[in-house]
Amino acid sequence: MMHVKPGIRPEEVKLQGQHVLFVEGNDNDSADPKVLEELFEHKIGIKPLGPSYSVQSVAAALFKHHPTYYFLIDRDHHKDEFVTKCWENFPDPATHNLLVWRRREVENYFLEPDYLCQSQYCCVSQDELGQKILKFANERLFLDVTNHVVISIREELKKNWIEKFKDLTGFSCKATALRKLKDANEFNQHQENVTQKVSGDEVERRFHEHLENMMGGQERLMVGVGDWLHMIQGKKVLAQIIHSDCFRVHANDGKPVAGREKLNAVVKDLLQKDLSVQPEDFRELKQLIEKRISEV
Repeated sequence: MMHVKPGIRPEEVKLQGQHVLFVEGNDNDSADPKVLEELFEHKIGIKPLGPSYSVQSVAAALFKHHPTYYFLIDRDHHKDEFVTKCWENFPDPATHNLLVWRRREVENYFLEPDYLCQSQYCCVSQDELGQKILKFANERLFLDVTNHVVISIREELKKNWIEKFKDLTGFSCKATALRKLKDANEFNQHQENVTQKVSGDEVERRFHEHLENMMGGQERLMVGVGDWLHMIQGKKVLAQIIHSDCFRVHANDGKPVAGREKLNAVVKDLLQKDLSVQPEDFRELKQLIEKRISEV
């Protein structure tokens, strides 16, 4: 269904056309576009651009040609150093206009009980909400730890481990070219690297390392302990929370709302509250983009 938004000022149209924030997602109903449209009050363009690697590739290709295009991706496998550098140097004219959420996914920011309970649709206490979040997070703890190991190994093995040959010397015939190729030390080094990374001992070491990071040395996940709020798959946990009996959303006719519509209603309600109550990364993102808009 088409919707008409009345009262749009000319400067809003200009901003939406000139300044665009590209995010992960397959369509405008994905989480990131929905969240950011509300955060920026529909004043700039928010466009989904597929998976993380697509956003990164476009960011690297376009930053020189479109300085008012900005790009935001999930944390996924990225290290602290890379993420911090993106925020501290944004916009970086030497590399890209890329930002990376400090938490695994945008949904992770909504798992803070003191923030989430401010929704008008929340019908339990902050303590009850916190316990429910812990319950759902604990249920998927070992699955997410295991997947962190898989992702870390998979991404490390994708790295460019051998360079192309550039010098013509030794490539005058088929036999010498084949010899050059087979004698390249990188093949043996890569084989050893793969063997080490997928060994049982290394897989177990990574498993315990990620588990320790998430749990902070406790027997079970606890509020304020460990990095589980940053590392758990927030998309899954938030959906469970919103679709539980902790939240009630009704349509204008009084009928209960469910599914994606219910989730969107809770998220929209929270993001329409004062900026001072929004997660720190939301506030910083908005300030960075608005500062950039004022400078261009």
